[in-house]
Amino acid sequence: MAKVINPFGSISAHGKFAGLIFQSGRWGQIIKGHVPQRKKPSKLQLVQNYLFGVTADEWRLLTDEQKEEWNKKASGKKMTGFNLYIKENMKHPGEVLYGSARYGQGKYM
Repeated sequence: MAKVINPFGSISAHGKFAGLIFQSGRWGQIIKGHVPQRKKPSKLQLVQNYLFGVTADEWRLLTDEQKEEWNKKASGKKMTGFNLYIKENMKHPGEVLYGSARYGQGKYM
């Protein structure tokens, strides 16, 4: 349900209402209709979503001190500690399905 503080079209309307989605963007208020997903996700997309969920669950199990260390590592980059943790600890779906090979600094499937 949309949370409306002022009349529709105002900056403070956001959420869903009567099949419309109200949101605020950097260009102001945006109102759009919901478009359902047409295609089913592929096998690799399902694996990717599963791996992301597993890695996010691992993040939630970290102690506050460990999370703070990740936040300090990420402070020089334009990302949060959570994003850096996901980037460094999440496996690529191809790596899970087929294994991986490392050449120099990068991974190649």
